[in-house]
Amino acid sequence: MKKSYVTVLFTLICVLALGVGARAQEEGLVVAKIPYDFVAGGQVLPGGTYWVSRVEAASGSQELEIRSYETRASVFVIPTLFNDAEIGHTQLNFDHVGDKYFLSAIKTPIGTYTVTIPPSAIKLAQTEQQSAPPSGN
Repeated sequence: MKKSYVTVLFTLICVLALGVGARAQEEGLVVAKIPYDFVAGGQVLPGGTYWVSRVEAASGSQELEIRSYETRASVFVIPTLFNDAEIGHTQLNFDHVGDKYFLSAIKTPIGTYTVTIPPSAIKLAQTEQQSAPPSGN
């Protein structure tokens, strides 16, 4: 009797653990290690490990939170487009302008969030690159 109780309890724990894992994937949680500083949501974030997740996923909101694992600093980003084509893997895409990296897309197993980079930010990065002194010989 005691052995069957343990078996039932173990099975229940396994089922609950699988449910939690599916929920995290369903919400579009992404963990990424970014080797360089980057711009997201109008803020410069240092390179490091980041969690990206939807805010209030149950309400259908597309707003994303990007949180640093090391510093716990966070920024909120509102994607301009969501493509719900399932891709099966996670990936963060960046546009490299001048010496800056701008977050441009977050690909999750449930779809891709596109983040528009303001033209003014791109122009500023290009201007900074052009006005920077050439690297010395």
